Amino acid sequence: MARVYIRRKELGKGWRYKAIPKGAGRRPASEPGEKFHVRYPDALGKFVWSRGYDTFEEAQKEAAGLELNAKAVDLGLTVEEFKDRANSKRTTIKSAIENFLSDAHKTKKKKTVVGYEHNLAQFQESLDKKLCFMDEVTKKTLADFRDFLAEKGYEARTQHNRLMTVLSLLKKNKLKTDFSLTADLPEFEEEPAVPYEPSELKKLFAAMNPEETIRYKFFLGTACREKEVTYAAWQDIDFTRGIYHVRRKPDVGFTPKKHESRDVKMPTELVTMLRERKKHAPHPRWIFVNRDGRPDNHFLRKLKRIAFRAGANCGNCTAPWTAGRYHTTRKIQVTCKTHPVCEHHYLHRLRKTCASNWEAKQVPVRTIQFMLGHKSLETTMRYLGITNLDSLTGKIDAAAAVITANVGD
Repeated sequence: MARVYIRRKELGKGWRYKAIPKGAGRRPASEPGEKFHVRYPDALGKFVWSRGYDTFEEAQKEAAGLELNAKAVDLGLTVEEFKDRANSKRTTIKSAIENFLSDAHKTKKKKTVVGYEHNLAQFQESLDKKLCFMDEVTKKTLADFRDFLAEKGYEARTQHNRLMTVLSLLKKNKLKTDFSLTADLPEFEEEPAVPYEPSELKKLFAAMNPEETIRYKFFLGTACREKEVTYAAWQDIDFTRGIYHVRRKPDVGFTPKKHESRDVKMPTELVTMLRERKKHAPHPRWIFVNRDGRPDNHFLRKLKRIAFRAGANCGNCTAPWTAGRYHTTRKIQVTCKTHPVCEHHYLHRLRKTCASNWEAKQVPVRTIQFMLGHKSLETTMRYLGITNLDSLTGKIDAAAAVITANVGD
C-alpha cells in the first residue's frame, strides 16, 4: 500500500526517509527544501519511490493515483479500464433501485409501487453526489436521508415509512446497517381508527342519495377495504347465504391484501338492497361503477364531500387545496369549515365501526379476524382496541364507591 515519507538529510547518516504518521497532529514539521515522496508498488509489485513533492497534501493526493496506475499497468489496462473492471461486480444504487421497482411491479399493487418510486426518488435526491454503489450505503447515509426528510417538514411517521422502503432495498441486496428505526428516528404514536357514533352515521346517511347510501352501507356492513369494494362483482355475492366472497381478479390487477381470499357475512338489510339493485344492475359484472362503466373508486374523497354537505365537519382541520382551473391552478390552504377536507372522516372508520359492532354483539374474535382479512389474531386484537366504554358505567361507579368509602375512613 502506498505511503508518504519525508526525505531529509541527517548528520552522519546522509539522506533518510521518515514515514509520515497517519494520525492528525502527529505530522513532522518540514524544513525548507525538504521533499515528500511516495513509496508504492510498481507493476511488478516491487516498492519504488516517487519523485519529490513540495507538500504532504500533494504527495498524499498522488499516492492513490500512483498505486492505481501501477495495478492497471500490471494488467495491461488503462486506469479507467482498471476502474471499470474493479467496479464491474459492484451494484450501483441506480441499478439496484431499478431492479427493486421492477420486482415490485410483479408482486405489489400499483399504489404501493408508486409510493416506492416516490420514496426512492427522494432517497437518491438526498445522497452525496460521490455515492454510487450500494456497498457504500452506511448508517450515516440513512441518517442523512432522515435529516433530509425532517428538513422538508415530514413527520416522524412519514420518515419511518420512507426509511422502511430504503431498508427493504438494502435487504433485497443483502446489505445491512446498524441504523435503528426505534433508536435513530423520533418516536410517533399510532392513532387507532375511531368508530363512528350512531348519531354521526345518522347525520351522514341523511345527506346521501340512494346510490351513495348503498355504497357506504356496503362498506359499513362488510368492513371491506376500498379496493375490495371497488372490485366487488355480482359473481362474488352468495345471496342464499348472505356472503361476500373477496376474491382476486388478475384481469384487472386486483389481489386482496395478504393475497388471501376470504368470506364476509353480510347483514340481511344489505343483502336485500343488493338483491334489489341487481334487478336493474348498472353493470353486468361490477356492483359499483362510475360514469364510464368502470369499477368506481375515490370513495374517500366522496365521503368527505358527503360529510361536508351534511355539516358533519369539525371546522378545525386545514389542508392544501388546488384552486382554479387548467393553467391557472394553484395551491391554497383551506379549512374544513369551507371545504371537504376534514381529517375526522375516512373509510377506515367505517371498517372499524363494523368490526366494533361485531365484537359488541359477541361475534367470535377468530371469526372477526377472518372476515377482516388479518393474518394474525394479535393484529385483530390491536385493531379492535377498547370499545363500548359506555357499557362500563355501572362498574366504574361501583369501583369509585369503594375508593370513596376508603377515603371516608
